[in-house]
Amino acid sequence: MSSTELNQLDTEVIPGLLLVDDEVNVLSSLKRLFRKSNCNVFIANSGPEGIEILKEQSIDVIISDARMPEMSGPEFLAIAAEEYPDTIRILLTGYADMEAVVDAVNLGKVSHYLEKPWDDEKLKELVDDTFVAIGFKKQNEYLQSLVTSQNEKLTEANETLEATVKERTQKIIEINGALQENYKSTIDLFANLLEMRNPKNNADAPDIAILVTDMAEVMQLPQRELIHLIRAAKMRYMSQMSFADELLHTPYVSLSKEQKREYQQYPLKGAQLLSNIRPLVPVAEIILRHKEYLNGEGYPKGEKGAALSKSVQILTVANDYIELLTGRMQKAPLTHAEAIQYLDLKSGSYYSIDAIEALKTLLSTTKLETAVKNHRILSNQLVCGMTLSQDLKNHNGDSLLPKGSELANSTITIITELERSSKKGFQIFVNIPAGLEVSKALLTSIKSTR
Repeated sequence: MSSTELNQLDTEVIPGLLLVDDEVNVLSSLKRLFRKSNCNVFIANSGPEGIEILKEQSIDVIISDARMPEMSGPEFLAIAAEEYPDTIRILLTGYADMEAVVDAVNLGKVSHYLEKPWDDEKLKELVDDTFVAIGFKKQNEYLQSLVTSQNEKLTEANETLEATVKERTQKIIEINGALQENYKSTIDLFANLLEMRNPKNNADAPDIAILVTDMAEVMQLPQRELIHLIRAAKMRYMSQMSFADELLHTPYVSLSKEQKREYQQYPLKGAQLLSNIRPLVPVAEIILRHKEYLNGEGYPKGEKGAALSKSVQILTVANDYIELLTGRMQKAPLTHAEAIQYLDLKSGSYYSIDAIEALKTLLSTTKLETAVKNHRILSNQLVCGMTLSQDLKNHNGDSLLPKGSELANSTITIITELERSSKKGFQIFVNIPAGLEVSKALLTSIKSTR
């Protein structure tokens, strides 16, 4: 409440008192009685004269005689009650004039009545108490109107604030989206540079980002954790950019002790590079531990068991599977079956059993006996050798690839990345030739539609 409003509340409004009687001496006595009272006193010799005063002046209390010619007190007070209901009405009546009292109560709705001759002290006390009550009532009404006004202003301010918050929230969402896109672009840039820097002897090795995404889906990893996992998969080799070619091109088992010590620091150095970027701290934590094993025989710190999150366990299995295929771990690249056998032998000691089972579920395949036409599949079921049976479009209806396009590994990677960026699944329809190796999950889907 402002100082002006407080001053308005504290300002005393002088009440109005109307005295009505046809006898001049009675009016004079009443006027003298209230001469020192803090009120404006008005007098009238009749009911009609009193009504005129009510029209022109602010009257709070009326004292009226009961028996007057032309218009009785009860009749006058009835008009006052009808047209000025907020006034307090007091009746002066002769001794035992109960008829006037009854009329006044029924018609004029009087609050008090006094018999003539009245007691000055009692009458003055009654009127003064009435003025106090009226003052409180007026202050309360003013406060109520002030509260209503303030509430209206507050509602308006809230609506303005809500609109402002909504606008700023939208801007924050847009900025955050731009930042996320920048992070993604930066990570993809590093991933491409690392891909060029690191050897990949086996052309059939799957893309690490696609592999961990599919494994995470099988293991029901939350979406927020999946984002960090994908980024960690793409940037896990970041610190290897500084490695000498010999260190990169020599299988881990063939490295000297000194070379192994240097090599084993790459997860730690990579995590240190990213830990200074707040949004990438969870990514750094995964990179730090992706070469740790459940039994504590991994590196760089020998952590084990509960310290290794589900995201870490997924990346550890996916990373080692690809490194076995590409020859980065053993002296020679392993086949798919040999790599799975290696992981199985260390299941439960080095690797999470659930993560290995998820990998095997995704990689288990069978040959398709008969060709399949125009079958809808998921992006993670795409296999090199399939052809699009319908134009591939994004959720906006924009054409991405024409009907008849044959799918190579590079094309599948692009489709998967585009779908992930759009955050909405594509409708992909393909023709699958007989003899193509497809996942058992896809084969089950094909059989269910026939």
